Amino acid sequence: MGFVGFYEGPYWGVLEMQSRLIAQKLVGEDLPDHFGQVEQIQKDLRDAMRKRENNIPQFWMGDYVGLVDEIARNLNIERTDQPFDGQKGPTLPSRYCGAGTDTDEAAKVVQEVRVLLHDAQSKSRFVPAAAFRAMQGGWKLERKIDSRNKSSPGGTLKGTAHFHPRFPTDPKYTAEYLYIEEGTFTMDTGLSFPATRRYVYRYDETNDDISAWFVEGDQVTVERLFNRLHFEPPNDKSKGWLAKGSHWCDPDQYESSCEFRFRGASLPMFGITHTSRGPNKDYTMESWYTKPTGP
Repeated sequence: MGFVGFYEGPYWGVLEMQSRLIAQKLVGEDLPDHFGQVEQIQKDLRDAMRKRENNIPQFWMGDYVGLVDEIARNLNIERTDQPFDGQKGPTLPSRYCGAGTDTDEAAKVVQEVRVLLHDAQSKSRFVPAAAFRAMQGGWKLERKIDSRNKSSPGGTLKGTAHFHPRFPTDPKYTAEYLYIEEGTFTMDTGLSFPATRRYVYRYDETNDDISAWFVEGDQVTVERLFNRLHFEPPNDKSKGWLAKGSHWCDPDQYESSCEFRFRGASLPMFGITHTSRGPNKDYTMESWYTKPTGP
């Protein structure tokens, strides 16, 4: 009988190697000579734990990569470094193909991971999901509408916006918000009045994009698509991640651009700009959302 186990952190690679090591022992093959020394080290560690000594490391199996490589060497398994260029890339069981391993299937896994890492580093993979998650909650909202139509004056809006998470109303989407904004709109003419609007925002994991939808008269049910945003890396270091969308909403054409100014994993500010042109519309609406400070 043999036991495998690993405490804390990534562990599947270690468990895989431990299992292979036990299998080698069960079929009658000898373990490397120095494993007796390792066994004594573990006994000494257990004695120290019983005595509650202060020099015991919290994670005494913390070298994940070292453990996998060490067991691989003892099993005479050579690590596959393609396509990661030597010792680069993550440590995963598919890079250690021993006897009886389906190398074709392992190569597929390694290639899939390589593509995933490449897309995350050079494209916008995972950014839409991070942005969508960070949008949740309440925001301070400031908006400026510049109208080029004399019959529809522009103005400014100050208020609040909330992205309320709810279970996706369409199984195609991974996550969904009911968006509610409230504030005071002041027209360029000086007239002020309360204003509110609602949308539904959705995240699609398959296409890795965010979409905005109009709501029906009940103010909660999804009606039709407003715009779909596709992300791209920032082309200016002074700006954040960008997302753009273009959509024909009869009889108007909408062009949208968003800027997400991350600070690490947090999102303290983001902006959305819509430009609409049609028979009776010609305006640009720029909205900025900032996380409220203080209690």
